[in-house]
Formats: sequence, C-alpha cells, structure tokens
Amino acid sequence: MTTERRHYRRYDLSLPLTVRRADTGQAAEGHTRDISSRGIYFLIPADLPSGCRIDLTVSLARAGVGEAGSFVAARGRVVRVEPRSRNGDEPNIGVAAVIESYDIIRSAQIAT
Repeated sequence: MTTERRHYRRYDLSLPLTVRRADTGQAAEGHTRDISSRGIYFLIPADLPSGCRIDLTVSLARAGVGEAGSFVAARGRVVRVEPRSRNGDEPNIGVAAVIESYDIIRSAQIAT
C-alpha cells in the first residue's frame, strides 16, 4: 500500500515552459505534465542533473488560464530525473522539481 506524501494538490496540465539551469544558463523548451504550488513535473529534451537549481517560465495563456503574455516565473531545484524511454517513444526526459519561490506575471504588469 502506497501512502501519498504530497501536501499540495497537483493539477494535470500540459503547459509550455522554458527551464534554465541557474549555474550554466543553459535553457531548454518543454512542457509540464503536472504542477502544484510547491512542485512540478515536466518533460524536456535536455538532461538535467538531480540537485541542480533551475529557473522556470511557464506560460498560462495557452491553457486559457490567463491573458496573452501571462506566465509563472519560478525558481526551484531538481529532485528526480527519469530517463528517456528505452524504445524511443518519448524523446524527452521527465524531471520532478520542488518549487522554492514563484511569481505570477500578468500581461498588464508587463505593459507598465
């Protein structure tokens, strides 16, 4: 029997995101699989080491959540990396990260 350890509700959302390694500045485009206020799971084509610090930008407008240009800017740390599938069906790696801080930026804030 598995006990659920999460304290925050997760939402199954596929949203476009950009992830940038804080140490090297290397960036990759991908998409979320699920997200909560304290954690995120996403798929990207680039490898990320467990424990590395990351900056994330998640677009909200495509999901109908916000106006064009609305996004979440977050900082976090990679806690788990799942390798690509052996049969090649999924070209991306799966990454689980803890979100340490975030801001929701709306298009009206960008324009000012």
